[in-house]
Amino acid sequence: QLKNTPATLDLNDGQQEVPGTLQNDNQSELTDGLQVTDILQNKIPFDEQHQRLRFVPGTLSLTPAETLPHCYADPDIYENHFPKRKIRGIPISSKHKLVFIMIAKSGSSTGRWVMNNVLDAEELKVHKDLLDLSPGGKYEDFSAITFVRDPLSRFYSSYDEVFYRYGPWMREPERNGRYDSWAKHVRELDHPHDYIYENMTTYQEFQDAFCPPNIIPDEYKLDRAATPRRPNWCTYQPTHENGTLAAAFERFVFEYDGVSPWDVHLHLQVPMLSNQLTGRPARVNEVFKTETSIKDWGNIVSRYGQTLPDDDENLNARSIPRRFNPKLVSIVTKRRICQIAAIDYCCLNFKLPMECDGTEVDVSCSLDKDEQGAYRIQPWSHPHEVSRDRSGVRIDLG
Repeated sequence: QLKNTPATLDLNDGQQEVPGTLQNDNQSELTDGLQVTDILQNKIPFDEQHQRLRFVPGTLSLTPAETLPHCYADPDIYENHFPKRKIRGIPISSKHKLVFIMIAKSGSSTGRWVMNNVLDAEELKVHKDLLDLSPGGKYEDFSAITFVRDPLSRFYSSYDEVFYRYGPWMREPERNGRYDSWAKHVRELDHPHDYIYENMTTYQEFQDAFCPPNIIPDEYKLDRAATPRRPNWCTYQPTHENGTLAAAFERFVFEYDGVSPWDVHLHLQVPMLSNQLTGRPARVNEVFKTETSIKDWGNIVSRYGQTLPDDDENLNARSIPRRFNPKLVSIVTKRRICQIAAIDYCCLNFKLPMECDGTEVDVSCSLDKDEQGAYRIQPWSHPHEVSRDRSGVRIDLG
């Protein structure tokens, strides 16, 4: 089924739950986002009789940068979504006192290029929890910015990235020995979802799935990829897959628990901006969205008397079309993705996509207070607490 032949996938294994229902008190009344905003801004008091309020993502009258400081990424639940290494490298411009906090699949390649090539930054080591940005830290007086991405779009991109990076075709280094350490890592990894590569062992088989040989112009047919790291005509073409890749994606969405990523590209955005000890965000002065990244970077560099180069391909770094066909992804699967990424929707005040907004699916946020009396926003229910009902997930292209 995974060699670009008609695919059928039915993920209904007898579960009868309503898609997206909670295992706990999902009947709590919704609080208007404007009221929650007034509470956070101390315009009206928090009713202590309500242990927590429930509201819909994207309904606060706050920017992402204003919402983020109230966030709480539970260190126990999201343990595997925080940076793993004790130290991480980020672009820092000492000249302009500017720090760019990179998040994988959220414009990090573009931002790194702008910082290093336009704003005279260099990649410097900081504590993984960004303690260097806190009062008393080395960069306490630097401005800290980051870019975030619509969680549904980002999840698509994250999956494409890890599918490619951990494919069977990555187990061997190139003839000159390049990428030997990565090949060793892939060989030794006990992949938790290796079923996504069923009947697909070579990169050419993968390429044939999204770029069938019959669509390749004659002048490019001899250039079909035998190696995953050499771009060819197919690399930049929109997908022509018939559902085999989308079927594997849908299965993954429902078998993945949302809290056990094995690669940084699957890490949720908010934990990457937070302190793992406290669950609270690091200092971030401005939060921009990747959907307007070129415009925003243009405004950022202009503050320092710089301009972006015209039509430089680096401004759209690593912009490669989707390999699976998103049009074949079911509404039920999209809802499950929204539940997985609920902390990003809640803490960055992203509006839910139409498929995830409604009473038939729960993607909502919680506002309460911690033991010190500080407000905290987090998902009303976390990814592993939500029923993974698979009914309605079917691709039939026979």
